[in-house]
Parts: sequence; structure tokens; C-alpha cells
Amino acid sequence: MKNLILISFLFITILVFNISCEKNDDQKTIDTEQLIGHWINPVYIDTVLKFEKANSLKDNDYGISFETDQVFIERKNSGWCATPPIAYADFNGTWSKQDSLLTITVGYWGGMADYQWKILAIDNNHLTIYKMDEEYHNTGF
Repeated sequence: MKNLILISFLFITILVFNISCEKNDDQKTIDTEQLIGHWINPVYIDTVLKFEKANSLKDNDYGISFETDQVFIERKNSGWCATPPIAYADFNGTWSKQDSLLTITVGYWGGMADYQWKILAIDNNHLTIYKMDEEYHNTGF
């Protein structure tokens, strides 16, 4: 009987220790295929940005596209003035993904920009990102 109690105690101790040491991985696996496509109708909340998935970018509005060959397209202001009427243009760039971190290099009207965005959530209809860092490099005009 004494051995049974000791064995039970050891078993419970090992079980509790094993459960308490389980790896808690908060990093979600992001399916790259879900990212591919056109994202429009941005809703900004400070540094968080939520998009809707679409069949194409809107003609006269901000939007982004992730293509399978790591081509990134950002439709945005074509010039320095953001006073309406705003003219839009497509700026080409590249993107890469490691876990939930996106690294993007893309042109803009004054040069090149480097973005580091974190994917907070993604499904077939919505993409939510956190803008970790955005740097603009003016190449002169």
C-alpha cells in the first residue's frame, strides 16, 4: 500500500511538472497563401491597420497586393500633396515573411520605403497588421 501511494505521488508530480513546462507558443503560423491577393478598405486604429480582401484594388483609393513571386504593390498618393483630388499610382516593391513578420520594400513618390509589419490576424476575408516600423528614404526630387 505504501508503494502504491508513493508511485501515485510520483506520477502526479511528474504529470504536474510536465503540464507546467509545456511550451506556450503565442506565435501563430501564418499561411502565406492567405496573404496572397488584394487588400482594400483600410481601417486605421493608431498603428493597427485592418484590410478587407478583394478581387482587385480600387482605382482611386489606397490598397495593397501581395503576389506569389514576392512582388508587393501599394496603390497610394502619386505625389507629395494629399489635398483632394488625390491622384493614385501603383508603386512596386518586394515582400518577405518570417512567421508573422512582414518585411516590405516599396517605392513612393519621393524615393523608397521600408516597412516592418506584424500580422496580428488573417483569414480569407480580413488582414490585420501592426505597423512596427516604417522608414522613408528620399532620393531627391
